[in-house]
Amino acid sequence: RRLDLPGFDRETTMALTLYTKDADGSVKAVIAAKAGGLDLTVLPIAQYTGSADASQAPVLTGAGADVTGFDAIKAVATAANAPLGNEEIIAVYLETLSAPASTLQKMHADRAPYVPAKYDEALSAVIDGLAKVETALERSGGGDKETSLTLAEICLAATLHPLFAKALGPDARKNAPKTTALFELVANRGEVIGVLGKPTLCAAVSLPNIGSNGGEARSTKASSGDSAAKPRSSRSAPKNVEMGPPQGSPEEIAAADAAASAQGSVVAALKAAKKEGDASATDDKIKEEVAKLLAMKKEADRLRGVVDKPAGGGKGGGKGGKPVDKKPKEDKNKKGSKETGLGLNVSMEEDFGAWYSQVVVAGELIEYYDISGCYILRPWAYSMWEQIKDFFDAEIKKQGVENCYFPLFVSAARLEAEKDHIEDFAPEVAWVTRSGQSELDVPIAVRPTSETVMYPVFANWIRSHRDLPMKINQWCNVVRWEFKHPTPFIRSREFLWQEGHTAFAGKAEADAEVRRILELYRRVYEELLAVPVVPGVKSEKEKFAGGLYTTTVEAFVPQTGRGIQGATSHCLGQNFAKMFQIEFENKTGGRSMPWQNSWGCTTRTIGVAIMVHGDDKGLVLPPRVAPQQVVVVTIPNTKLSPEDAQRLKDTARGMTDALLANGTRAKLDDRDNYTPGWKYNHWELKGVPLRVEFGPRDMEAGHCVVVRRDTGAKETVSLVDLPARAKAMCEEMQADMLARATKRRNESVVTVTSWDGFVEALDDKKMVLTPWCETKESEELVKKRTQGESEGGAAKTLCIPFVQPPLLPGQKCFVTGAPATTWVLWGRSY
Repeated sequence: RRLDLPGFDRETTMALTLYTKDADGSVKAVIAAKAGGLDLTVLPIAQYTGSADASQAPVLTGAGADVTGFDAIKAVATAANAPLGNEEIIAVYLETLSAPASTLQKMHADRAPYVPAKYDEALSAVIDGLAKVETALERSGGGDKETSLTLAEICLAATLHPLFAKALGPDARKNAPKTTALFELVANRGEVIGVLGKPTLCAAVSLPNIGSNGGEARSTKASSGDSAAKPRSSRSAPKNVEMGPPQGSPEEIAAADAAASAQGSVVAALKAAKKEGDASATDDKIKEEVAKLLAMKKEADRLRGVVDKPAGGGKGGGKGGKPVDKKPKEDKNKKGSKETGLGLNVSMEEDFGAWYSQVVVAGELIEYYDISGCYILRPWAYSMWEQIKDFFDAEIKKQGVENCYFPLFVSAARLEAEKDHIEDFAPEVAWVTRSGQSELDVPIAVRPTSETVMYPVFANWIRSHRDLPMKINQWCNVVRWEFKHPTPFIRSREFLWQEGHTAFAGKAEADAEVRRILELYRRVYEELLAVPVVPGVKSEKEKFAGGLYTTTVEAFVPQTGRGIQGATSHCLGQNFAKMFQIEFENKTGGRSMPWQNSWGCTTRTIGVAIMVHGDDKGLVLPPRVAPQQVVVVTIPNTKLSPEDAQRLKDTARGMTDALLANGTRAKLDDRDNYTPGWKYNHWELKGVPLRVEFGPRDMEAGHCVVVRRDTGAKETVSLVDLPARAKAMCEEMQADMLARATKRRNESVVTVTSWDGFVEALDDKKMVLTPWCETKESEELVKKRTQGESEGGAAKTLCIPFVQPPLLPGQKCFVTGAPATTWVLWGRSY
């Protein structure tokens, strides 16, 4: 069942904007939009200028009449093609759960004062709501039967996500088993994790503190829904510490507290088991779990804003805060790096360019060649390209595109047929002028792109409207003799790519394909590489030479504050058809020229992912493109008998085979001539998503330890569960990487409406969204002014985003003062 909105049509609605305030339920709309692949701009309610009642936020514009509250959420779900689902659950959410759940969430997140009586009242209402949801699920026979996320499921997951982490413990969940099962199923979906984060089920209830200074937490026995749970309070910052600004959101801090609380219960249970004589509760095991607990507490403190101090305490590290004169310790890691070839000797913060140059070599992606700007792609890099190629190739074939291959060389006559086209590429064209010792009569160009290679042949192939549409693609290399500073993957003289070339009878068909292909490029970056991109159209100045218009997906590297063109899909119009005399007999018997497109994506994709996700330990590869998703590392022990040592290797081989059989790319590293620590560093440097540590104790216990490359988080997993859990962890890591990168990218966009603050934002490594008049003269003016007013370099338009905030009446261009016609994204770029 859909929301009936006057003037609403999903096919024509292009710019939906949701204006929100704190805890207004808008996260549900964001999840629905993400699940349905819907472009949705989210802005603070203060920016809303329409006539709807802003106090009833969220407010949705772009769907006919502006709508508010749950109708706005429902309208987004409608646009995203999300089914309504169980209407009884929707009713319970609106009538019983929404308001008290919001009260509890605000108190736990320190966005509202903790008032015990009010807390009890809200908690009681929530537990009553859970009972009603449980009844609704029993009546319907479980969750929704839809294969896609329903609005009812989204409402339930988003409402319970923060409550299950703190306020609703095991007993409350035990009393609502169907609700809990449905929550876990929905909350662990990638699109939900990408918005809410990984779900946490607390082992014990944690209550807010009384007052702003901490205070004592009260007992939870009477009102928490967990009569057996011991009273606990959420952790506040440690006393006598230096506090800085919070490093995490309230939700992230709450999740970290919940994880530490759960780990505290594990430690307590182990200690109790040891007192009772349980042989499995060894001192080593307790120490291991305590170390995990301390690490979790430290992470929670970091998110809260606690500033680490040098060891020794005090400002200077000596007694009474006096400075201590000590010789700097020798950097053992540096020595180890020199001996083993592992590690990097420069951090991203110190010198990002040097870090990148080191990591692509140390991570075994490339080898430098004796011709500047040309690089050898090692198997680790080429495998990543194959993952991208396999995905994209399968998708374009669904659209009827066929692969082919055209020659590498192009004659000067063909290359120079399109004047604007060759003028743009002329400085980059490499020419063959000799054969052996003989000079060629006519130089031959090495293709910089293949429009002029292919289109003379199109004139022979396209004779009738029955020959259209024509859709071909080739996977090949091209050469562009760049004079700028070459950078592996990002800017090289030879690179691999795909280039698609298509022809249609009409412009509408061509326009539609441009956007379909661009959506595939967005999916390559966001779904495979976990890199957020901004889809949009290039300015006239930045569009493809000789084309009608160019669309693009623009990525951003926060470490350098530079945008980077991810991939482009061009509508060439009929310009090349005119140049190469491509004509066909139309349906009425007359002569027409086809409308043409070209589109391409290169190995630059790999470089963007390295820059966005890498860290000081090396590469951090998204699981979906990682050559190996899991590496199983054995931990040998010289005390093992030969039989047990072989059994360890055989078991590890069986684990690896089970992973492979379950569709996970996995490798066994059972080399005995390297220490486990060396192997850990080696695979961390190469960015393998999951490391499985397996030693003699693990073998006897029937489990292993799985370590995530992106967070370092460890999880003990039984050998039986390893194949399924590893696959699930890869998906969790993929979603987490995209969520983190998106958050950081979003924080790097600043809106400016006048020149004041524009250069400062660029120098602060931001992209800048401004109102603009769309003239080439103003774009050139911005370039000149930024060059003159900053040492950081000139700014250029990155794209005109498809998803636009509304232009206010009388909005002026930020640089010329002329009437603005659009919003545009500016930045420095690679």
